Amino acid sequence: MLAHAQRLAGPERDDGAGVAEVVRAVAGLQAQDAGAAALGVRARLAGASLEAVARARFEERSVVRIWCMRGTLHLVPAEDARWLVALLGPVGLAKARRRREQMGVDGPEAVAAVRAALEDGPLTRHSIAAHARAGGLRFAEHPQAAVHLVVGAVLGGDVIEAGPGPAYALTDDWLAPSDPLPDRSAALAELARRHANAHPPASPEDFAYWSGLPLRDARTGFAAIAAELDQVRVLGRAAWVPRGLEPAPPHVRLLPAFDGILLGHRDRALTVGPEHARDVYPGGGILRPTVLVDGQVAGLWRIERGAPVVSAFAVAPDLDDEIADVVRFRGG
Repeated sequence: MLAHAQRLAGPERDDGAGVAEVVRAVAGLQAQDAGAAALGVRARLAGASLEAVARARFEERSVVRIWCMRGTLHLVPAEDARWLVALLGPVGLAKARRRREQMGVDGPEAVAAVRAALEDGPLTRHSIAAHARAGGLRFAEHPQAAVHLVVGAVLGGDVIEAGPGPAYALTDDWLAPSDPLPDRSAALAELARRHANAHPPASPEDFAYWSGLPLRDARTGFAAIAAELDQVRVLGRAAWVPRGLEPAPPHVRLLPAFDGILLGHRDRALTVGPEHARDVYPGGGILRPTVLVDGQVAGLWRIERGAPVVSAFAVAPDLDDEIADVVRFRGG
């Protein structure tokens, strides 16, 4: 069921959708490692290419990379960027406020300096910091100061990633005009709907873990969509699934590091056996590339000399097609 909802199995993977449609269907792909996020698209869209992912991000501008769920970078549809930042940006801003204050980059003066630096077009964060200093903004001489300066403007909705490097631009310069943003209640309900549809079976606790929202907000969002879900029991607790969702057919996928299927639930036993949890999650925020077989993690993999090398936990299924497709996707 979860693999089906994540487009890792079933006819949806072969339906010829674009990158933005895939990213929307799975409620975003974690993308602090942009290459891993691109491999996540590959696993969910037959025939996808690195060029198609880059084109969606930087030419079509149908997909953007923003700080949103859990305060981490995700690929999301461009049309969702504004309301996701409006809903989740304040959470990220509050979490890192003390650090921005220590760096001297907190407050409206810092945002105004970033906006002024970008008036003539996209810049890297180091160029933004240099322009801000030249314009009179005083902040710490620290290697991370430029990062916090830019992230503060991004989480406030003023700035967005606009090119490799990465480069940043004013949000209104990079994104197409949008409809008025939904109010907070509607945004909570929509994000809960996206999570429930992409990560079944799910609960408010799972939604809070995945989104980074307070549990009270997660419960409010789930309550708003209760009529769309059916209750089940999974791992000894109540959870909810979208109505009409079918089980996934047999499948084998090589998933990248930090793949979203492993980040949607508070209890990862749904996909990872407890005896292998330390292999997949070794600590320090690392989540290794995995082999998914019929919805369960069955091994790990890594790239050696340009090709995947698999370390299976048990007898591995035939992985030749997946290995060849990863090589193709990465450019041979």
